Formats: sequence, C-alpha cells, structure tokens
Amino acid sequence: MEQDAEVMIKTVEDLLRGEALEEAVDLVSSIHPADQAELFWHLEPELREAFLALLSAEGLAHLLEYLDDDQRAIVVEKMPRASLARVLDRIDNDVAADILRTLPPAEGARVLSTMSTASEVAPLLEHADESAGGIMTRGFVSLHGEMTTQDAIKYLRLRKPNVEEAYYLYVLDAANRLEGVLSLRELVVAPAATLIHKVMSRDVIAVGPETDQEEVARVVQRYRLRALPVVDEERHLLGITTMDDALNVVSEEATEDMYSIIGLPAEESVYDPVTVSARRRLPWLLLNLVLAFIAAGVVSRFVDTIEEIAALAVFMPIVAGQGGNAGIQTITLVVREIALGEVELKDAKRVLIKEVSVGVLKGIVLGLFVGLIAWAWWSNAWLGLVVGLAILLNLIVAGFWGAIIPLGLRWLRLDPAVASGVFLTGFTDVLGFFFLLGLATLLLSHLT
Repeated sequence: MEQDAEVMIKTVEDLLRGEALEEAVDLVSSIHPADQAELFWHLEPELREAFLALLSAEGLAHLLEYLDDDQRAIVVEKMPRASLARVLDRIDNDVAADILRTLPPAEGARVLSTMSTASEVAPLLEHADESAGGIMTRGFVSLHGEMTTQDAIKYLRLRKPNVEEAYYLYVLDAANRLEGVLSLRELVVAPAATLIHKVMSRDVIAVGPETDQEEVARVVQRYRLRALPVVDEERHLLGITTMDDALNVVSEEATEDMYSIIGLPAEESVYDPVTVSARRRLPWLLLNLVLAFIAAGVVSRFVDTIEEIAALAVFMPIVAGQGGNAGIQTITLVVREIALGEVELKDAKRVLIKEVSVGVLKGIVLGLFVGLIAWAWWSNAWLGLVVGLAILLNLIVAGFWGAIIPLGLRWLRLDPAVASGVFLTGFTDVLGFFFLLGLATLLLSHLT
C-alpha cells in the first residue's frame, strides 16, 4: 500500500510538471478525499498550488475536511478569498467556523458576509473553539410530536438530509424546545399512522454549548451515541456534535497530552519550518537545563565521595534513569485517567497511596537486581546496598511525584499534562543523585 502511494505521488508530480492537467484531474478525482489530503501533503511544495487548481469548490471542501489544522491553514492561505467563501458553503458548518476563526477578524467577517450558509455558521462563532458550541454543526433533522410517522418519512424524502444528519431525529415542541428523540430505524419500523410523540424517547442526553469538548467526547463514548444534541438553558436545540467530531476531539486531546508531557506544543509538526520548531521547543528545554544544573549542583557537593569511589559514577545514570522512566509511566497513566474523567481531585489520596505502593514494589525488585549486580561487579556488598537503596528510594519518589504533578496542575486548573515529564525527570535526577551519593557518603568507611 505504501508503495502504491509513492507511485501515485510520483505520477501526479510528473503530470503537474508536464502540464498534463486533464490527466491529472481525472487521476485526482478518482481517489478518495482522505487519500487526496495525504497526496497533497506529500507533494513537492512548489506543486501544491497546481494541485489545488485541479479541484472544484466541492473537491476543495472535501479536501479541507480531511486535512489537519496546520495543513488546512496552509491551503486556506493560498486560496483567493472570493473562492474561499464558495468552498466554505460546501463544508461542514463546524469546519467552516474553525477556518473562519483562523483568519484575521476583518477578513473573516468579509468572507462570512459572502457565504450563503452564513446564518448557519455565524452562531457557531459565538462559542469557544474547544466547546460543544464550537464543534457542533447546525445540520440536524427536527420533527414535531404531532406529526405521524408517515408524514415524517415524506418530509425526509423531500428534505433529503445526509446519512449523518438523519441518524437521529429530534422532536421539538411549539417553542422549538427539545422534547424527544428517535432513530431513523425506529421511525421506519413504526406503524404508518402513529404519532411521533408516541414512539419517541423523552430521555434525551444533551449538553450545553459551553461544555468542554473533552466532556462532550466522554459523553458520546459513555452512551455510545452517534450524535449529541447541544441545547441552551431553555432546551432550545442549537445544533449537534457528531461521533466524528468526538473522535477528532479524542485524537486531538490525546496528541496534545502526549506532546504536553514532554513539553511540546499541540500544533507541533515535523513539517513546520526549522526556526518555528526550534522556537517552540526551546523554552521547556531551557527549564530542563535549569533542573539539570540543579542536579549537577547536587553532584558537585559529593565530588570527594565520587573520587573515593569511582564506581558511583557508573551507577548514577542507572539510578536517575530508572526513576525518570518509572515516573513517566505514572504520569502517563494519571494524565490519561484525568482526561477520561476516571480520576478526580477527591481521588488524590487513593491514587497517591497506590502509585507510591507500586513504586515500593518496583523499587524492591529493581533495587535487589541492580544491587546484586553492583556487589558481584565490584565485589563490595556495601556498594550493592547503597545502589539498591538509592533505586528503591528514587522509585518511591517517582511514584509520588508522577501522581502529584498532574493532580497538582489539575488543582491549579491547568492542563495536567503541561510539561509534567520535564518536571518529573528533573526531580528524579536531583533526588536520585542525592540518594546515591548521600548514602555513599554516610557509609564511606565501609565502601573504601
């Protein structure tokens, strides 16, 4: 499959360079928009504009839906604003709103004013980008409870909604408040003369427009929903968030948490300019450098001990490294549990006790293992004891800090993942060196 993709890329590049545009159009239009998006991003940069020129407004709309935010911004930047409005009219409302948010305010307002779907997209711009209102779409089907199922089916045939919009049918009262919901399947199998309010479910799961997108994704996942209605305080139906929206949120949040743990911004990409990537990554590396100097300061206090027992230098990276690795395991687990809503601040004591206990068990096993190696290697049981105890203590510290850092950030109402790994490795390096060299200094007479 990868080889086929490479052949496709080379073929399109050759056609564009040879200005065989008709052949290029036929080839590009024959592949799925998701594959078009991957193809576009792997083309030589100077050929991307020519590639975009092959696509109709409909084709560009489909392409934009399958690009990530950074890639989408590059495409939008190259598009004339007059044609951008026509493309946004053909794209999902929430994606159109996301694109408009990336434009300068005056420019975004001009594009919106020329869109035929402005009345549907504009309300989405009132809400925060990462909220239920920001990711919802206005594409839903609403019915009235006094309609018969036969009338509802006739209405659907006239409206011809897409499959995603019609999976759930929302029942509104006379004031357009959400009253119930039924699936398309329930509508089709119900007797023809049955009133809609007789077959609908009144137990409708919904969220408010300011609900955080992570919570939206959790609700969709928990109740196995294909779509989730978004309502205001008076239960007026504002829009729906689809399962696709929720999956995108899960993917984005997972990436963001993974990057944040090691101090990378969520928008980082291997395709970014070198200077941009360097500027984004340097701040946390500088913080890590400060922590590294603190660790070096701890080591400098024990130079005499290291001169007396050179073997300590061999085990310093082992003690620090095991602590860092163990701590990252804990941080990753706790950040994930917080993100999924499975761990709250009230659970902090239980989480701390559990992770410290795991640290004790891991420390005993690894401490014994490394301690025995140190004893056998240097023929000194006291050295084995010092190394083993240092690993035990550092893994206990790693379990404690691996849990307390994300929980503490959560308590401060910050992202639990923000540079957790940077702080954690700093703590385990400093304390790992302190435990190893401090114990060696205390037992110096037995080690020399």
